[in-house]
Amino acid sequence: MYDKERIYERVWGYDAEGDSAVVAEHIRRIRAKLGKVGEEKHIETVWGMGYKWVK
Repeated sequence: MYDKERIYERVWGYDAEGDSAVVAEHIRRIRAKLGKVGEEKHIETVWGMGYKWVK
């Protein structure tokens, strides 16, 4: 499981200026793209914790 802050730091780096809230928007877009090919259930939100990949 990964929280938004950890994802943000891994993708954009520790020195990046911005907000980890941008991660939620990217997750939304990834889910939409996966949904177009019938694979929408792979990223699960764990409320208060972050996201996890579900097989």
